[in-house]
Amino acid sequence: MSRIQRGFTLIEIMVVITIVAVLMGAVTLSFPRTGDNLLKEQAERFAALISLAQDEAILQSSELALFVNKTGYVFYRNQNSSWVPYSSRPFSQRTYPGGITASTIVEGVDLDFKDNIRDAPQIIIFSSGEMTPFTYVFNYQNKSKITLEISATGDIEKILELNE
Repeated sequence: MSRIQRGFTLIEIMVVITIVAVLMGAVTLSFPRTGDNLLKEQAERFAALISLAQDEAILQSSELALFVNKTGYVFYRNQNSSWVPYSSRPFSQRTYPGGITASTIVEGVDLDFKDNIRDAPQIIIFSSGEMTPFTYVFNYQNKSKITLEISATGDIEKILELNE
């Protein structure tokens, strides 16, 4: 006599759980990042690019520069005694997503972006790895902010003031 068994096998259950997990991951990744997560991402990207630019200046044995404004930034390289903007990644021009703005303090002076000439970078990264010390403040809709304090040696200190 054979018994008819009803139910699911362990393998069938595991396959269903795996499919559900993959679908949940895809749905989660499809939501746009907003608020504090977007602010953290932009601050981390900026800090990583500053470190990368410092390494690039040392390896290429030439000066790099950074032009910043309220809505983004662009890196420059010194070519024939003039500043030429990078056009290729990772140093190409960056613009912040909606709601994020930034301000810059160099040598205790808050830069007035209205008076900045586009061809005059404010931050210089020397071939020795040293750079103009500055403070860069990211704001998200004037609710949350992340402050990056960059020293002359390129050390970066993050100060988080998130409104979660």
